[in-house]
Amino acid sequence: MKKIIITVVVFAAIAMVAFTLSGNKAEMEENAKLAEETSDVIPVEIASVARKKLESSLQATSTFEAISDLDILAQADGLITKMFHQKGDFVNKGTLLAQIENSSLKANLIAAKANFDKAKIDVERFTALAKKEAVTQRQLEDAKINLNTTEAAYQNAQKQLNDTYIKANAAGTINDDFFQEGSYVSKNNKLYEVVDARKLLLNVKVTASNILSLSTGQKIALSTQIYPNARFKGTLVSIGAKADDGLKYNVEIVLDNSSEKPLKPGMFAQAHFDFSSQVEGLYISREALTGSVKDPKVFVFKNGIAQLTSIKVGQIHESEMEIVAGLTEGTQVVVNGQINLENGTKIRAINQ
Repeated sequence: MKKIIITVVVFAAIAMVAFTLSGNKAEMEENAKLAEETSDVIPVEIASVARKKLESSLQATSTFEAISDLDILAQADGLITKMFHQKGDFVNKGTLLAQIENSSLKANLIAAKANFDKAKIDVERFTALAKKEAVTQRQLEDAKINLNTTEAAYQNAQKQLNDTYIKANAAGTINDDFFQEGSYVSKNNKLYEVVDARKLLLNVKVTASNILSLSTGQKIALSTQIYPNARFKGTLVSIGAKADDGLKYNVEIVLDNSSEKPLKPGMFAQAHFDFSSQVEGLYISREALTGSVKDPKVFVFKNGIAQLTSIKVGQIHESEMEIVAGLTEGTQVVVNGQINLENGTKIRAINQ
């Protein structure tokens, strides 16, 4: 009797397990059917094309540079016999700064000038004689060759003498000198550093999203910690033709230095760029862009279908881009999830 009871219990347990498994199988099959029905609908985030006026700004920090910062090198070997200007002096271009001993070069120049003058007289005389056939054509040609040779020697002697007079190659303040009167210098030795800080340069970096909003001649506000309550106006004079390794473009700003609030090369300054749109436009998130900037497209959300649409883009800002053609205000566009989409894919918005 006991065996019969145990057998009945076992069969009941087996039946219960079979029933449970059958129920789970039916539920799994139902879920699978549901998944098959919804798997071809891709969840995406959408946003509407909006008309607005963007306002954005950028601050870029760098250090001032002098408009001109040049080294003056010795062009001749010799002893410095005279220094006419020293560190701290302001000089104009062409100002005589120092002189190298040149007595022998002066003598060479006098001799070269005499030879050149004689050669000119010889050519004039031989030309007159040749007309009377008193000299040969060959003798006249030799006289002309000698004239050219002595002229070259005279010009070379003049240059060698001129090189002993050290002159400023640009206007500015002598920031440093590197010799003393009586010292010997060799050709290409650095003698002076002349810095012109009447105008200052500020080179800053701007990203690609903002570079197209800038133009040369534009006035740029500048500030510095030296005068925390002051604002200076610089002029944008140069925009980099290509990006650097960090995908940024160099922008050069020139500032007229002021005697009231003087600034110096090496001081930190900040350029303040205002990229506010001048007119209203249609904008959408840059995340909506599919493909390249040269061939921009977006997926438009229409009746649950993704429609690949070509557009024309205007200004591109950090987070938004201007739509010039292809979309109208209020059009719903996919801004997230388009990596899985093709034209005609069924989609559903998860942010509505």
